[in-house]
Amino acid sequence: MLLWKKNKLLPAFLLLTLQGFSQADNEIQVYASPTIQHKWTIFELHSNYTFKGSKNLARPKDAHWTNETLEITHGFGKNFEIGFYTFTGISPTGRFQYLGNQVRPRVTVPASWNWKWGASLSLEFGFFRPDDTTGFFWQGELRPILDKTVGNWYFAFNPNIDFVVNGAEKGVGISPQIKTVYTIKKVGIGFEYYSGLGTFKQILPFQQQEHLLGPMIDLYVDPKWEVNGGFLFGLTRNSNQRVFKLLLGRRRGK
Repeated sequence: MLLWKKNKLLPAFLLLTLQGFSQADNEIQVYASPTIQHKWTIFELHSNYTFKGSKNLARPKDAHWTNETLEITHGFGKNFEIGFYTFTGISPTGRFQYLGNQVRPRVTVPASWNWKWGASLSLEFGFFRPDDTTGFFWQGELRPILDKTVGNWYFAFNPNIDFVVNGAEKGVGISPQIKTVYTIKKVGIGFEYYSGLGTFKQILPFQQQEHLLGPMIDLYVDPKWEVNGGFLFGLTRNSNQRVFKLLLGRRRGK
């Protein structure tokens, strides 16, 4: 997920999992279940920088990508939204690159159902390329979203299923994500966890999997603004070792 651009020298059986994760390198986020309000739009800028990549890299500086993703999401009705992504990156040499686009419809369980957990389901699909020296491939993600607030605590679980539909790395991967936050007034402090376990056909050995964990902060300064930032640390050799993430969002509507 977070390593695809940086590990061209890894064996092909590893690249399948990494390619399935390519979207998350551009948009590192654990989703909450609510969709945006009807006729509202949110503009989000995802900025991520890899300070240190996988320990398997032959040239460590190849990991130093800055990823910038613009996400625009509009609400249709009470429980449905559509998001649109534009992926870009700045390579370690400082070159700006266009990397692809993706669309994401999402539906959430209505509050009238009285479920004990919030729940929604999104399906992302589009075209992507690791960098401008390679061709585009078609990829996507099925993301079930479960979350719950208990007092000042918030918990979210996204058991993601990634898929690549063409090319040498065609297949389906498993990449669960978790978020836990404790909120005091307008500040939430917690952690986020991201992983890449392999495919449904083959779960990778632990050191070949991706596991990233790090502290996060959410600022609730205004209902129309979304601010989330943090730092992720790799827990295995094949994980990016140091990644900074920042999400800035602005809602517009009635």
